[in-house]
Amino acid sequence: MSLNGPLINGKWLETGEKFTSVNPATGEPFAEVFAANGEHVSLAFEAAERSFREWSKLPLSVRLEHFKRLKTVLLDSLEEIAKTIAVEQGKPLTEALLVELLPALDSLDYYIHRAAEHLEPLKVRHWQVLFRDKKAHYRFEPIGVVAVISPWNYPFIIPFLDITAALLTGNTVVFKPSSVTPVVGVRIAELFERAGFPDGTVNLLTGRSDVGQAIVGHESTRVIMFTGSVETGRAIYRMAADGVKKIVLELGGKDPAVVMPDADLKRAVNGILWGAFMNAGQTCASIERVYVHRDIYDDFVEMITELTARLKVGDPLEPSTDIGPMTTASQLQLVKFHVREALEDGAKLLIGGEEFGRGFFYSPAVIVDVNHEMRIMRDETFGPVMPIMKFDSLDEAIALSNDTNYGLTASIWTRDRKTASQFIRMVEAGTVTVNDHVFSFGEPEGAWGGVKFSGIGRTHGRFGLLELVNVKFVSEDYSRGESKLWWYPYDERLLEVAKLAGTSMYSESHSSKLRATMRLMRHAGLLLKKVGIKLLALNPGRFI
Repeated sequence: MSLNGPLINGKWLETGEKFTSVNPATGEPFAEVFAANGEHVSLAFEAAERSFREWSKLPLSVRLEHFKRLKTVLLDSLEEIAKTIAVEQGKPLTEALLVELLPALDSLDYYIHRAAEHLEPLKVRHWQVLFRDKKAHYRFEPIGVVAVISPWNYPFIIPFLDITAALLTGNTVVFKPSSVTPVVGVRIAELFERAGFPDGTVNLLTGRSDVGQAIVGHESTRVIMFTGSVETGRAIYRMAADGVKKIVLELGGKDPAVVMPDADLKRAVNGILWGAFMNAGQTCASIERVYVHRDIYDDFVEMITELTARLKVGDPLEPSTDIGPMTTASQLQLVKFHVREALEDGAKLLIGGEEFGRGFFYSPAVIVDVNHEMRIMRDETFGPVMPIMKFDSLDEAIALSNDTNYGLTASIWTRDRKTASQFIRMVEAGTVTVNDHVFSFGEPEGAWGGVKFSGIGRTHGRFGLLELVNVKFVSEDYSRGESKLWWYPYDERLLEVAKLAGTSMYSESHSSKLRATMRLMRHAGLLLKKVGIKLLALNPGRFI
Protein backbone atom coordinates (compact mmCIF):
# COMPACT_ATOMS: atom_id res chain seq x y z
CA MET A 1 0.00 0.00 0.00
CA SER A 2 1.59 3.31 -1.09
CA LEU A 3 0.22 6.68 0.00
CA ASN A 4 0.97 10.32 -0.56
CA GLY A 5 2.89 12.07 2.17
CA PRO A 6 3.35 15.76 2.61
CA LEU A 7 0.40 18.10 2.05
CA ILE A 8 1.54 21.68 1.50
CA ASN A 9 -0.74 24.53 0.51
CA GLY A 10 -3.45 22.10 -0.58
CA LYS A 11 -1.16 19.96 -2.78
CA TRP A 12 -0.07 16.38 -2.09
CA LEU A 13 3.61 15.95 -2.91
CA GLU A 14 5.69 13.00 -4.04
CA THR A 15 9.18 13.32 -2.60
CA GLY A 16 12.41 11.53 -3.38
CA GLU A 17 12.34 9.41 -0.23
CA LYS A 18 9.88 7.02 1.38
CA PHE A 19 9.68 5.32 4.76
CA THR A 20 7.66 2.33 5.93
CA SER A 21 4.85 2.00 8.44
CA VAL A 22 4.54 -1.38 10.21
CA ASN A 23 1.46 -3.38 11.20
CA PRO A 24 2.15 -4.23 14.88
CA ALA A 25 -0.12 -7.29 14.78
CA THR A 26 2.08 -8.95 12.15
CA GLY A 27 5.37 -7.08 12.32
CA GLU A 28 5.09 -6.69 8.55
CA PRO A 29 5.11 -3.45 6.49
CA PHE A 30 1.74 -1.74 6.27
CA ALA A 31 2.39 1.23 3.99
CA GLU A 32 5.03 3.37 2.36
CA VAL A 33 4.79 7.11 2.93
CA PHE A 34 6.67 9.93 1.25
CA ALA A 35 9.13 11.66 3.59
CA ALA A 36 9.44 15.43 3.80
CA ASN A 37 12.78 17.24 4.00
CA GLY A 38 14.06 20.68 5.00
CA GLU A 39 12.86 22.30 1.80
CA HIS A 40 9.34 21.02 2.43
CA VAL A 41 9.43 22.43 5.96
CA SER A 42 10.18 25.89 4.57
CA LEU A 43 7.42 25.58 1.97
CA ALA A 44 4.93 24.47 4.61
CA PHE A 45 5.62 27.48 6.79
CA GLU A 46 5.40 29.84 3.85
CA ALA A 47 1.99 28.39 3.02
CA ALA A 48 0.84 28.55 6.63
CA GLU A 49 1.92 32.18 6.97
CA ARG A 50 0.14 33.19 3.78
CA SER A 51 -3.02 31.42 4.84
CA PHE A 52 -2.84 32.97 8.31
CA ARG A 53 -3.25 36.47 6.88
CA GLU A 54 -6.72 35.58 5.63
CA TRP A 55 -7.84 32.84 8.00
CA SER A 56 -7.07 34.92 11.11
CA LYS A 57 -9.28 37.76 9.84
CA LEU A 58 -12.37 35.62 9.38
CA PRO A 59 -15.11 36.10 11.98
CA LEU A 60 -15.43 33.21 14.39
CA SER A 61 -18.89 32.47 12.99
CA VAL A 62 -17.38 31.89 9.54
CA ARG A 63 -14.63 29.64 10.89
CA LEU A 64 -17.23 27.61 12.76
CA GLU A 65 -19.01 26.79 9.49
CA HIS A 66 -15.88 24.89 8.43
CA PHE A 67 -15.99 22.88 11.66
CA LYS A 68 -19.63 21.96 11.09
CA ARG A 69 -18.63 20.48 7.74
CA LEU A 70 -15.64 18.78 9.37
CA LYS A 71 -17.94 17.06 11.86
CA THR A 72 -20.03 15.66 9.02
CA VAL A 73 -16.98 14.48 7.09
CA LEU A 74 -15.55 12.78 10.18
CA LEU A 75 -18.85 11.10 10.99
CA ASP A 76 -18.97 9.67 7.47
CA SER A 77 -15.39 8.37 7.79
CA LEU A 78 -15.49 6.66 11.20
CA GLU A 79 -15.25 3.06 10.07
CA GLU A 80 -12.45 3.68 7.58
CA ILE A 81 -10.33 5.64 10.06
CA ALA A 82 -10.98 3.16 12.89
CA LYS A 83 -9.59 0.38 10.70
CA THR A 84 -6.52 2.46 9.86
CA ILE A 85 -5.88 3.07 13.56
CA ALA A 86 -6.34 -0.63 14.36
CA VAL A 87 -3.97 -1.81 11.64
CA GLU A 88 -1.27 0.84 12.02
CA GLN A 89 -1.32 1.44 15.78
CA GLY A 90 -2.88 -1.73 17.19
CA LYS A 91 -5.97 -0.54 19.09
CA PRO A 92 -8.99 -2.84 18.84
CA LEU A 93 -11.65 -1.42 16.53
CA THR A 94 -14.10 -0.79 19.37
CA GLU A 95 -11.45 1.07 21.33
CA ALA A 96 -10.45 3.16 18.31
CA LEU A 97 -14.04 4.34 18.10
CA LEU A 98 -14.59 4.82 21.84
CA VAL A 99 -11.37 6.58 22.82
CA GLU A 100 -10.26 8.33 19.62
CA LEU A 101 -13.07 8.97 17.16
CA LEU A 102 -16.20 9.54 19.22
CA PRO A 103 -14.39 11.95 21.58
CA ALA A 104 -13.19 13.85 18.50
CA LEU A 105 -16.78 14.26 17.34
CA ASP A 106 -17.81 15.29 20.83
CA SER A 107 -15.09 17.95 20.96
CA LEU A 108 -16.15 19.32 17.58
CA ASP A 109 -19.70 19.55 18.84
CA TYR A 110 -18.49 21.28 22.01
CA TYR A 111 -16.43 23.86 20.11
CA ILE A 112 -19.25 24.58 17.69
CA HIS A 113 -21.60 25.36 20.59
CA ARG A 114 -19.19 26.91 23.10
CA ALA A 115 -16.38 28.59 21.16
CA ALA A 116 -18.12 31.96 21.02
CA GLU A 117 -18.50 31.96 24.79
CA HIS A 118 -14.77 31.32 25.22
CA LEU A 119 -13.35 33.51 22.44
CA GLU A 120 -15.61 36.53 22.03
CA PRO A 121 -14.29 39.77 23.63
CA LEU A 122 -14.76 39.80 27.40
CA LYS A 123 -15.81 43.07 29.04
CA VAL A 124 -14.23 43.90 32.40
CA ARG A 125 -14.40 46.81 34.83
CA HIS A 126 -11.33 48.70 35.94
CA TRP A 127 -10.61 48.03 39.59
CA GLN A 128 -8.61 51.20 40.22
CA VAL A 129 -11.12 53.97 41.01
CA LEU A 130 -9.16 56.64 39.11
CA PHE A 131 -9.57 54.53 35.94
CA ARG A 132 -13.33 54.02 36.26
CA ASP A 133 -14.11 56.44 33.44
CA LYS A 134 -12.34 54.06 31.05
CA LYS A 135 -13.93 51.09 29.31
CA ALA A 136 -11.99 47.82 29.18
CA HIS A 137 -12.19 44.42 27.59
CA TYR A 138 -10.04 41.44 26.65
CA ARG A 139 -9.57 40.26 23.09
CA PHE A 140 -8.46 36.72 22.27
CA GLU A 141 -6.50 36.98 19.04
CA PRO A 142 -4.61 34.46 16.88
CA ILE A 143 -0.86 34.18 17.34
CA GLY A 144 0.37 32.73 14.04
CA VAL A 145 1.61 29.34 12.88
CA VAL A 146 1.15 26.48 15.36
CA ALA A 147 3.38 23.41 15.12
CA VAL A 148 1.59 20.20 16.12
CA ILE A 149 3.93 17.26 16.73
CA SER A 150 2.03 14.16 17.80
CA PRO A 151 2.77 10.69 19.22
CA TRP A 152 1.96 7.19 18.03
CA ASN A 153 -0.11 5.96 20.98
CA TYR A 154 -3.15 8.12 20.13
CA PRO A 155 -2.35 9.00 16.54
CA PHE A 156 -5.78 10.45 15.77
CA ILE A 157 -7.38 12.11 18.78
CA ILE A 158 -4.32 13.98 20.10
CA PRO A 159 -3.28 15.75 16.87
CA PHE A 160 -6.86 16.15 15.68
CA LEU A 161 -7.85 18.06 18.81
CA ASP A 162 -4.66 20.14 18.76
CA ILE A 163 -5.18 21.09 15.10
CA THR A 164 -8.85 21.83 15.71
CA ALA A 165 -8.10 24.16 18.63
CA ALA A 166 -5.37 25.95 16.70
CA LEU A 167 -7.61 26.56 13.68
CA LEU A 168 -10.61 27.50 15.79
CA THR A 169 -8.61 30.29 17.42
CA GLY A 170 -7.61 31.65 14.02
CA ASN A 171 -4.13 30.17 13.75
CA THR A 172 -2.79 27.96 10.96
CA VAL A 173 -0.97 24.66 11.37
CA VAL A 174 2.12 22.72 10.37
CA PHE A 175 1.48 19.14 11.49
CA LYS A 176 3.96 16.31 11.86
CA PRO A 177 2.51 12.92 12.83
CA SER A 178 4.66 10.23 14.40
CA SER A 179 6.81 8.35 11.91
CA VAL A 180 5.35 5.18 13.47
CA THR A 181 1.76 6.09 12.51
CA PRO A 182 2.02 8.39 9.48
CA VAL A 183 -0.99 6.96 7.65
CA VAL A 184 -3.34 8.07 10.42
CA GLY A 185 -1.75 11.51 10.03
CA VAL A 186 -2.53 11.44 6.32
CA ARG A 187 -6.14 10.54 7.14
CA ILE A 188 -6.39 13.58 9.44
CA ALA A 189 -5.09 15.95 6.76
CA GLU A 190 -7.55 14.45 4.27
CA LEU A 191 -10.44 15.23 6.62
CA PHE A 192 -9.61 18.93 6.74
CA GLU A 193 -9.12 18.96 2.98
CA ARG A 194 -12.49 17.30 2.35
CA ALA A 195 -14.18 19.70 4.77
CA GLY A 196 -13.07 22.60 2.59
CA PHE A 197 -10.57 24.30 4.87
CA PRO A 198 -8.58 26.85 2.81
CA ASP A 199 -5.28 25.75 1.29
CA GLY A 200 -2.41 26.29 3.69
CA THR A 201 -4.44 26.24 6.88
CA VAL A 202 -3.34 22.64 7.58
CA ASN A 203 0.03 21.53 6.21
CA LEU A 204 1.15 17.94 6.74
CA LEU A 205 4.82 16.97 6.94
CA THR A 206 5.36 13.21 7.14
CA GLY A 207 8.89 12.23 8.10
CA ARG A 208 11.32 11.31 10.83
CA SER A 209 12.79 13.20 13.79
CA ASP A 210 14.87 15.55 11.60
CA VAL A 211 11.64 17.01 10.21
CA GLY A 212 10.34 17.58 13.72
CA GLN A 213 13.53 19.37 14.70
CA ALA A 214 13.30 21.62 11.64
CA ILE A 215 9.70 22.48 12.50
CA VAL A 216 10.52 23.36 16.10
CA GLY A 217 13.51 25.44 15.06
CA HIS A 218 11.81 27.31 12.24
CA GLU A 219 11.64 31.04 12.84
CA SER A 220 7.95 31.21 11.91
CA THR A 221 6.84 28.72 14.57
CA ARG A 222 4.94 30.75 17.17
CA VAL A 223 3.44 27.93 19.25
CA ILE A 224 4.65 24.34 19.67
CA MET A 225 2.19 21.66 20.76
CA PHE A 226 4.10 18.47 21.50
CA THR A 227 3.05 15.17 23.05
CA GLY A 228 5.78 12.63 23.67
CA SER A 229 8.73 11.67 25.83
CA VAL A 230 10.29 13.75 28.59
CA GLU A 231 13.65 13.64 26.84
CA THR A 232 12.28 15.04 23.59
CA GLY A 233 10.12 17.53 25.47
CA ARG A 234 13.14 18.94 27.25
CA ALA A 235 14.98 19.34 23.95
CA ILE A 236 11.97 21.18 22.49
CA TYR A 237 11.80 23.38 25.59
CA ARG A 238 15.40 24.46 25.05
CA MET A 239 14.89 25.13 21.35
CA ALA A 240 11.69 27.07 22.04
CA ALA A 241 13.49 29.26 24.55
CA ASP A 242 16.00 30.32 21.92
CA GLY A 243 13.17 31.50 19.68
CA VAL A 244 10.93 32.83 22.51
CA LYS A 245 8.16 30.49 21.35
CA LYS A 246 5.14 29.45 23.32
CA ILE A 247 5.00 25.74 24.17
CA VAL A 248 2.42 23.23 25.31
CA LEU A 249 4.08 19.98 26.36
CA GLU A 250 2.43 16.75 27.48
CA LEU A 251 5.16 14.35 28.46
CA GLY A 252 3.58 11.32 30.07
CA GLY A 253 2.87 10.05 33.54
CA LYS A 254 3.25 7.39 36.19
CA ASP A 255 -0.30 7.65 37.37
CA PRO A 256 -1.56 6.19 40.67
CA ALA A 257 -4.89 4.67 41.63
CA VAL A 258 -5.64 4.48 45.36
CA VAL A 259 -8.24 1.96 46.58
CA MET A 260 -9.67 2.73 50.03
CA PRO A 261 -11.19 0.05 52.29
CA ASP A 262 -14.70 1.46 51.81
CA ALA A 263 -14.51 1.35 48.00
CA ASP A 264 -17.03 -0.50 45.88
CA LEU A 265 -14.59 -3.30 45.21
CA LYS A 266 -16.18 -4.67 42.04
CA ARG A 267 -16.33 -1.18 40.52
CA ALA A 268 -12.73 -0.46 41.52
CA VAL A 269 -11.48 -3.73 40.03
CA ASN A 270 -13.33 -3.21 36.75
CA GLY A 271 -12.31 0.43 36.43
CA ILE A 272 -8.67 -0.11 37.30
CA LEU A 273 -8.45 -3.11 34.97
CA TRP A 274 -9.53 -0.89 32.07
CA GLY A 275 -7.48 2.09 33.22
CA ALA A 276 -4.30 0.01 33.31
CA PHE A 277 -4.67 -2.16 30.20
CA MET A 278 -6.66 -0.04 27.71
CA ASN A 279 -4.60 0.61 24.56
CA ALA A 280 -2.21 -2.09 25.81
CA GLY A 281 -1.22 0.29 28.62
CA GLN A 282 0.23 2.75 26.10
CA THR A 283 -1.57 5.76 27.52
CA CYS A 284 0.11 8.65 29.31
CA ALA A 285 -2.73 8.54 31.84
CA SER A 286 -2.65 4.75 32.25
CA ILE A 287 -2.78 3.47 35.80
CA GLU A 288 0.84 2.42 36.32
CA ARG A 289 0.78 2.22 40.13
CA VAL A 290 -2.04 0.68 42.18
CA TYR A 291 -2.14 1.24 45.96
CA VAL A 292 -4.67 -0.91 47.82
CA HIS A 293 -5.53 -0.66 51.52
CA ARG A 294 -4.28 -3.60 53.53
CA ASP A 295 -7.79 -4.59 54.67
CA ILE A 296 -8.97 -5.34 51.12
CA TYR A 297 -5.63 -6.06 49.45
CA ASP A 298 -6.00 -9.83 49.16
CA ASP A 299 -9.54 -9.63 47.77
CA PHE A 300 -8.55 -6.96 45.26
CA VAL A 301 -5.54 -8.91 44.01
CA GLU A 302 -7.56 -12.10 43.65
CA MET A 303 -10.34 -10.36 41.72
CA ILE A 304 -8.04 -8.35 39.43
CA THR A 305 -6.00 -11.45 38.60
CA GLU A 306 -9.12 -13.42 37.74
CA LEU A 307 -10.45 -10.69 35.43
CA THR A 308 -7.07 -10.20 33.78
CA ALA A 309 -7.05 -13.89 32.84
CA ARG A 310 -10.33 -13.38 30.94
CA LEU A 311 -9.05 -10.57 28.72
CA LYS A 312 -8.64 -11.53 25.08
CA VAL A 313 -5.41 -10.37 23.46
CA GLY A 314 -5.34 -10.67 19.70
CA ASP A 315 -6.17 -9.25 16.27
CA PRO A 316 -7.33 -5.64 16.68
CA LEU A 317 -9.71 -6.07 13.72
CA GLU A 318 -11.58 -8.83 15.57
CA PRO A 319 -14.62 -7.35 17.42
CA SER A 320 -14.13 -9.56 20.51
CA THR A 321 -10.50 -8.49 21.05
CA ASP A 322 -9.94 -6.57 24.30
CA ILE A 323 -6.24 -5.78 23.89
CA GLY A 324 -4.29 -5.53 20.66
CA PRO A 325 -0.54 -5.65 20.13
CA MET A 326 1.86 -3.08 21.44
CA THR A 327 2.66 -0.55 18.76
CA THR A 328 6.43 -0.87 18.42
CA ALA A 329 9.04 -3.53 18.99
CA SER A 330 11.18 -1.11 20.99
CA GLN A 331 8.35 -0.33 23.42
CA LEU A 332 7.71 -4.04 23.87
CA GLN A 333 11.37 -4.53 24.79
CA LEU A 334 11.19 -1.71 27.35
CA VAL A 335 8.15 -3.27 29.02
CA LYS A 336 9.83 -6.67 29.16
CA PHE A 337 12.90 -5.05 30.71
CA HIS A 338 10.87 -3.32 33.44
CA VAL A 339 9.11 -6.56 34.34
CA ARG A 340 12.25 -8.69 34.26
CA GLU A 341 14.17 -6.22 36.44
CA ALA A 342 11.30 -6.06 38.99
CA LEU A 343 11.19 -9.85 39.24
CA GLU A 344 14.96 -9.95 39.76
CA ASP A 345 14.53 -7.45 42.59
CA GLY A 346 11.96 -9.59 44.41
CA ALA A 347 8.60 -8.80 42.80
CA LYS A 348 6.16 -11.59 42.01
CA LEU A 349 4.38 -12.05 38.67
CA LEU A 350 0.84 -13.39 39.22
CA ILE A 351 -0.28 -13.57 35.61
CA GLY A 352 0.74 -12.53 32.10
CA GLY A 353 4.01 -11.00 31.06
CA GLU A 354 4.45 -13.24 28.03
CA GLU A 355 5.40 -12.28 24.49
CA PHE A 356 3.64 -14.21 21.75
CA GLY A 357 2.49 -14.14 18.15
CA ARG A 358 4.11 -12.77 15.00
CA GLY A 359 3.66 -9.16 15.99
CA PHE A 360 4.27 -7.23 19.20
CA PHE A 361 1.81 -9.00 21.48
CA TYR A 362 2.30 -9.07 25.25
CA SER A 363 -0.15 -10.59 27.70
CA PRO A 364 -1.30 -8.17 30.45
CA ALA A 365 0.69 -8.63 33.63
CA VAL A 366 -0.21 -8.26 37.31
CA ILE A 367 2.76 -7.86 39.64
CA VAL A 368 2.87 -7.73 43.46
CA ASP A 369 5.55 -7.36 46.14
CA VAL A 370 6.82 -4.20 44.48
CA ASN A 371 8.31 -1.09 46.10
CA HIS A 372 9.47 2.38 45.14
CA GLU A 373 13.08 1.26 44.78
CA MET A 374 12.07 -0.59 41.63
CA ARG A 375 12.12 1.08 38.22
CA ILE A 376 8.67 -0.32 37.50
CA MET A 377 7.29 1.99 40.23
CA ARG A 378 9.36 5.02 39.24
CA ASP A 379 9.73 5.22 35.45
CA GLU A 380 6.98 5.23 32.86
CA THR A 381 6.50 1.63 31.68
CA PHE A 382 3.92 2.40 28.99
CA GLY A 383 2.65 -1.12 28.60
CA PRO A 384 0.03 -3.60 29.91
CA VAL A 385 1.57 -4.02 33.36
CA MET A 386 -0.16 -3.46 36.71
CA PRO A 387 2.11 -3.32 39.80
CA ILE A 388 0.18 -3.38 43.10
CA MET A 389 1.30 -2.21 46.56
CA LYS A 390 -0.55 -2.22 49.89
CA PHE A 391 -0.85 0.73 52.29
CA ASP A 392 -2.22 1.37 55.79
CA SER A 393 -3.52 4.96 55.82
CA LEU A 394 -4.74 7.71 53.51
CA ASP A 395 -1.73 9.87 54.40
CA GLU A 396 0.58 7.03 53.34
CA ALA A 397 -1.32 6.55 50.08
CA ILE A 398 -1.06 10.26 49.28
CA ALA A 399 2.67 10.26 50.04
CA LEU A 400 3.18 7.23 47.79
CA SER A 401 1.13 8.83 45.02
CA ASN A 402 3.26 12.00 45.16
CA ASP A 403 6.54 10.08 45.27
CA THR A 404 7.17 10.47 41.54
CA ASN A 405 8.64 12.87 39.01
CA TYR A 406 5.33 12.85 37.15
CA GLY A 407 1.97 14.46 37.85
CA LEU A 408 -0.55 13.92 35.07
CA THR A 409 -3.59 12.15 36.54
CA ALA A 410 -4.51 10.31 39.73
CA SER A 411 -7.61 8.55 40.99
CA ILE A 412 -9.07 7.48 44.31
CA TRP A 413 -11.70 4.80 44.75
CA THR A 414 -13.88 5.45 47.79
CA ARG A 415 -17.47 6.07 48.86
CA ASP A 416 -16.46 8.74 51.37
CA ARG A 417 -16.58 12.35 50.14
CA LYS A 418 -14.29 13.65 52.89
CA THR A 419 -11.65 11.08 52.04
CA ALA A 420 -11.91 11.99 48.36
CA SER A 421 -11.70 15.69 49.19
CA GLN A 422 -8.47 15.26 51.13
CA PHE A 423 -6.96 13.25 48.29
CA ILE A 424 -8.04 15.84 45.71
CA ARG A 425 -6.40 18.65 47.73
CA MET A 426 -3.14 16.89 48.49
CA VAL A 427 -2.25 14.92 45.35
CA GLU A 428 0.04 16.60 42.82
CA ALA A 429 -1.60 16.10 39.43
CA GLY A 430 -3.23 17.94 36.57
CA THR A 431 -6.38 15.81 36.84
CA VAL A 432 -7.87 13.94 39.80
CA THR A 433 -10.84 11.63 39.39
CA VAL A 434 -12.94 9.79 41.95
CA ASN A 435 -14.10 6.24 41.18
CA ASP A 436 -12.95 6.42 37.55
CA HIS A 437 -9.73 6.98 35.61
CA VAL A 438 -8.43 7.99 32.15
CA PHE A 439 -11.88 8.98 30.83
CA SER A 440 -11.32 12.72 31.39
CA PHE A 441 -9.22 13.05 28.24
CA GLY A 442 -12.45 12.50 26.36
CA GLU A 443 -14.31 15.31 28.16
CA PRO A 444 -14.13 18.48 26.01
CA GLU A 445 -14.50 20.82 28.98
CA GLY A 446 -11.78 19.09 30.99
CA ALA A 447 -8.42 20.85 30.71
CA TRP A 448 -5.67 18.33 29.95
CA GLY A 449 -2.08 18.57 31.17
CA GLY A 450 0.12 17.92 34.15
CA VAL A 451 2.74 19.11 36.58
CA LYS A 452 6.38 18.19 37.22
CA PHE A 453 7.81 16.07 34.38
CA SER A 454 4.35 15.50 32.93
CA GLY A 455 4.60 18.78 31.07
CA ILE A 456 3.54 22.39 30.88
CA GLY A 457 0.42 24.12 29.59
CA ARG A 458 -3.05 22.75 28.92
CA THR A 459 -5.11 21.48 26.01
CA HIS A 460 -8.89 20.98 25.69
CA GLY A 461 -11.73 23.27 26.66
CA ARG A 462 -11.53 26.95 27.47
CA PHE A 463 -8.09 26.79 29.07
CA GLY A 464 -6.69 24.89 26.10
CA LEU A 465 -7.96 27.58 23.74
CA LEU A 466 -6.34 30.29 25.85
CA GLU A 467 -2.95 28.66 25.28
CA LEU A 468 -3.35 29.43 21.58
CA VAL A 469 -4.27 33.10 21.64
CA ASN A 470 -2.77 36.45 22.43
CA VAL A 471 -4.79 37.65 25.42
CA LYS A 472 -4.96 41.33 24.58
CA PHE A 473 -6.12 43.81 27.22
CA VAL A 474 -7.82 46.88 25.74
CA SER A 475 -8.67 50.09 27.63
CA GLU A 476 -10.53 52.99 26.03
CA ASP A 477 -10.92 56.51 27.45
CA TYR A 478 -13.18 59.07 25.76
CA SER A 479 -13.65 61.32 28.80
CA ARG A 480 -13.07 65.06 28.69
CA GLY A 481 -10.15 66.70 30.43
CA GLU A 482 -6.70 67.84 29.53
CA SER A 483 -4.77 65.90 32.13
CA LYS A 484 -4.73 62.97 34.53
CA LEU A 485 -3.67 63.02 38.15
CA TRP A 486 -0.57 60.90 37.52
CA TRP A 487 0.61 62.89 34.49
CA TYR A 488 3.25 65.65 34.59
CA PRO A 489 4.05 68.00 36.23
CA TYR A 490 5.08 66.44 39.56
CA ASP A 491 5.30 68.60 42.68
CA GLU A 492 5.20 68.37 46.49
CA ARG A 493 1.40 68.46 46.63
CA LEU A 494 1.09 65.54 44.20
CA LEU A 495 3.63 63.59 46.26
CA GLU A 496 1.52 64.18 49.37
CA VAL A 497 -1.63 63.12 47.53
CA ALA A 498 0.10 59.89 46.40
CA LYS A 499 1.11 59.05 49.97
CA LEU A 500 -2.36 59.74 51.34
CA ALA A 501 -4.07 57.82 48.53
CA GLY A 502 -2.25 54.64 49.48
CA THR A 503 -3.56 54.77 53.04
CA SER A 504 -7.00 55.99 52.01
CA MET A 505 -7.60 53.17 49.55
CA TYR A 506 -5.67 50.23 50.95
CA SER A 507 -5.30 50.50 54.74
CA GLU A 508 -7.01 47.80 56.80
CA SER A 509 -7.56 50.34 59.60
CA HIS A 510 -10.83 52.24 59.24
CA SER A 511 -9.56 55.12 61.36
CA SER A 512 -6.41 55.46 59.25
CA LYS A 513 -8.47 55.37 56.06
CA LEU A 514 -10.76 58.08 57.41
CA ARG A 515 -7.91 60.37 58.48
CA ALA A 516 -6.14 59.97 55.15
CA THR A 517 -9.35 60.61 53.22
CA MET A 518 -10.05 63.78 55.20
CA ARG A 519 -6.52 65.04 54.51
CA LEU A 520 -6.99 64.24 50.83
CA MET A 521 -9.95 66.58 50.77
CA ARG A 522 -7.60 69.46 51.54
CA HIS A 523 -6.09 68.87 48.13
CA ALA A 524 -9.45 68.90 46.35
CA GLY A 525 -8.42 71.88 44.29
CA LEU A 526 -5.42 70.05 42.87
CA LEU A 527 -7.49 66.94 42.23
CA LEU A 528 -10.20 68.84 40.43
CA LYS A 529 -7.70 70.81 38.42
CA LYS A 530 -5.77 67.75 37.21
CA VAL A 531 -8.49 65.18 37.01
CA GLY A 532 -11.61 67.23 36.38
CA ILE A 533 -15.03 67.30 37.93
CA LYS A 534 -15.65 63.58 37.20
CA LEU A 535 -13.59 62.74 40.28
CA LEU A 536 -16.60 63.74 42.39
CA ALA A 537 -18.58 60.93 40.80
CA LEU A 538 -16.23 58.25 42.16
CA ASN A 539 -17.63 55.83 44.69
CA PRO A 540 -16.50 57.16 48.12
CA GLY A 541 -16.92 53.71 49.58
CA ARG A 542 -13.62 52.74 47.95
CA PHE A 543 -11.86 55.39 50.08
CA ILE A 544 -13.72 55.09 53.38
